[in-house]
Amino acid sequence: MLVISDTNILGSFAAGEALHLLFRLFPNTSISFPPAVHQELQTGLIYGQTHLESILQALDDGKLQILPLSENEQSFAQGLPKQLNAGEREAITISKNRHGQLLSNDKQVVRYCRQNNIRVVDLPFLLRLLWKRKIVSQDEVRALIDKMKAVENLQLSQKTIAIIFAPR
Repeated sequence: MLVISDTNILGSFAAGEALHLLFRLFPNTSISFPPAVHQELQTGLIYGQTHLESILQALDDGKLQILPLSENEQSFAQGLPKQLNAGEREAITISKNRHGQLLSNDKQVVRYCRQNNIRVVDLPFLLRLLWKRKIVSQDEVRALIDKMKAVENLQLSQKTIAIIFAPR
């Protein structure tokens, strides 16, 4: 299975010092991202988001990979809604054209993908999977959410928290 991530999912897991958990959710595949996401990560580092360093280290270690777009995919990405940033447009394009699974926590991206039959998974679903698959406990997921909130000011509504921890 091809798993493509946009910047925000990688950033959230890096903020929680939990990229290794993301890899455990997808053990038999490498997680990839497009060149524009790589650029966004590098820009984030320039602006002091030091937690993103672990993502670039995972890239250097071969745990993540950059997937370049073909010329046709580049043209397709340029035709996507402009309110989506370049990384999101490229990630959607790769996911659609290569039948991949997109990881995103951007509401516009998730809505666009669902409306266009592109497989997408958001952060609450991933957090729920962590405890449902017994990768970590619910308490560890709560601690992870707290780290994400502290480092990157993640906002999750009480409704979303309830969904993450709803009984099986």
